[in-house]
Amino acid sequence: MSALASRVDQSRAAADRQTYTYQVPASVDASVQSITISELTAEEELMATKRVGGDILKLASELPKQALFAVNGNRVTLADGSADKAWAAMRPQLRRLVMTAFDRVHNPKDVDVDDFLKSQEVSVG
Repeated sequence: MSALASRVDQSRAAADRQTYTYQVPASVDASVQSITISELTAEEELMATKRVGGDILKLASELPKQALFAVNGNRVTLADGSADKAWAAMRPQLRRLVMTAFDRVHNPKDVDVDDFLKSQEVSVG
């Protein structure tokens, strides 16, 4: 196993990793019943960014692929290529659903953004 693959597996093995499982509508993809994604660590976000050479358009799909944790209950990972294979086999609509789920998990709610920004304090010196 490469050093990178080892780091990916170690990072994903964290005991406090939250995962989110979604049921896939049959009208989207009858061959996939469920998708599970995980929260990404800062290191995983950085690895995904490096893999796409900083290309922001590619990053939009690379991050959700990095977060892909299981398909139909079967564990997938970038380390062994199973996440890449699963991503490539997904219908476009399912990839978009995974991207949407990733965004919901990894982005704060509007009210939280507003509360955070309202809490700003300005200091000089």
